[in-house]
Amino acid sequence: MRLLRGRAFPRWRQFRFLPRILTPGEKRLFQVSLLVALASFLWLSLGLASARRFQVPAVGGTYVEGMVGAPRLINPLFAALNEADADLSRLVYSGLLRYDREQRLVPDLAVGYEIGPDKKQYTFKLKEAVVWHDGEPFTAQDVVFTIEALQDSEVGSPLAVSFQGVKAEALDDRTVKFTLAEPFPGFLSVLTVGIIPEHTWSGIPRPQFRLAEVNLKPIGTGPFAFKRLIKDDTGFISRYELARFAGYYRQPPFLKEFIFQYYSDYDGDQGAIAALREQKINGLNFLPFEFRERVKNLQPVKLYTMQLPQYTALFLNQGRREVLSDNDVRRSLAIALDRGEILKATLANEGELINGPILSGFPGYDSTLSGPAYSVDEANALLDKKWRRVEAAVYREERQKELWKQRQSETGSSMGTSTPEASETGVATSTAALQAAADIDKELDAELSAAQLFYRRSQSGTLLTVDLVTADTPEYKQAAELIAGYWQDIGIKTKIKYVSPKDMPRAVLKDRAYDALLYRVIVGGDPDQYAFWHSSQADHPGLNLSRYNNPKVDELLLKLRQTDDAAEAAKFSADLQTQILHDVPAVFLYTPTYTYVLDESVRGFNVSRVAHPADRFANVIEWYNTTDGRWK
Repeated sequence: MRLLRGRAFPRWRQFRFLPRILTPGEKRLFQVSLLVALASFLWLSLGLASARRFQVPAVGGTYVEGMVGAPRLINPLFAALNEADADLSRLVYSGLLRYDREQRLVPDLAVGYEIGPDKKQYTFKLKEAVVWHDGEPFTAQDVVFTIEALQDSEVGSPLAVSFQGVKAEALDDRTVKFTLAEPFPGFLSVLTVGIIPEHTWSGIPRPQFRLAEVNLKPIGTGPFAFKRLIKDDTGFISRYELARFAGYYRQPPFLKEFIFQYYSDYDGDQGAIAALREQKINGLNFLPFEFRERVKNLQPVKLYTMQLPQYTALFLNQGRREVLSDNDVRRSLAIALDRGEILKATLANEGELINGPILSGFPGYDSTLSGPAYSVDEANALLDKKWRRVEAAVYREERQKELWKQRQSETGSSMGTSTPEASETGVATSTAALQAAADIDKELDAELSAAQLFYRRSQSGTLLTVDLVTADTPEYKQAAELIAGYWQDIGIKTKIKYVSPKDMPRAVLKDRAYDALLYRVIVGGDPDQYAFWHSSQADHPGLNLSRYNNPKVDELLLKLRQTDDAAEAAKFSADLQTQILHDVPAVFLYTPTYTYVLDESVRGFNVSRVAHPADRFANVIEWYNTTDGRWK
């Protein structure tokens, strides 16, 4: 007590005597109080730190996106023909202009531009200190080289049509000038095309551009650079890896790696949906409607649904067979379809019926326009003019005889009988003849639909048939089977062929190998319809999939390219649509929604409007899955 006399608080060294003077109960109370005080101090410290610190995106992390398909030509000159190529090209390459997250055109490789008073000259100033992924400087000559390459018919770029009559010249290393033959209001939108490096491509002969290795190991100026690709034993590219390009002229991306994992199908143990469920991938480039129920409640997955300026239609090839040059036949094919039922059955009404090629939001769109009204009676009446009906039983018997004759010709023997009916009466005792008759019946069962009550023949004896081709996907298979059923109801023999989506450009579109093509067209943000309907685009690499040829439509398409008057453009577009609907080069079905899948660990995605699926990458440099703390 003598040590405490005269002091309000004991010295620190005196605390060592506490255990001697405190009772056991007081000791426990003291320990508890000490723990409470320590916990309170820690809680206050953490609260203060939390109030004064915040999380910010940090460089690092990997994002893996799944996709059904595979890349072939990662080159802006060809990428429009393959969605996998288009996605990679968007990340690897840059254009003079780009679309931002609101679908507004803004400068990219360019600083700005000026348009001449005659609307035929465009002069662009380019950014300083832009380099290619290999470190070489980007110049105006790279722009000129790209434009001249895609204009070359030996290269075969589908973008050539957008640059017809355009002259590109480099005024200096940072200035490029375009001179157009005629004013083209949509010209700025086509300058979003990625620029390729002259120093890489100049040594490759133009006819060999599609075969060059650099198509799979590209060099661009975009936010991500090629790292490596992985192929399986069959040569299928199963994985494609991109790395963050630290020298990117805008803000370099936060993600350190951007990887695409490719699958041959959505379904199955090795499909894209299973990979998403097992968290082998962090996103899916597109989710078909039929798999939405299996994914929408999956954690930690988030679905983003957006409207795309695209549509699904039946393109009727007028250049392959004479029968489809008949407007009555094409019109009957259109009005025989219940388009509302097709939309309901394939997409559960998650889309909108369309009545023409001009979509909502584009000049000339008419919300009151009506499409072909479903009428089996009217379709039959149109065909009855030139095509007589043949009962199904009669036609089957005729086909049976044809096939029997073919078998005899192939074997070089009568097989013991001259007709297939003779086998049924017991005249034929040959085992070969009996087997041939059975095989023919089986072949006819596969060839002919039991639901079809009659067929149609022209006066010359030609059977009315349609070869329907589409992609081998659940949506299109469902739609194609419905379409074939509707056409069988009016006596048209319909043969369906399914083609792998990745093979469609090469196996189908290139040679226009179809009578009717069920296909989806992405219009994009540009209202220009030239590539889809002008007669000059009837052959590959043009996109006139119906091989449609109408001088009036050609004239309207040219006028639309030359006018910058909104009212005039709307009138021309309306006239264009009216003429196309009259001629029925296609049956317009519906415009679907586009659903993108992202793991919630991927943050920064902020896109609501897209013109192409690849537009989901409009703000990809802001995506992140790694954070860091900062003091306020």
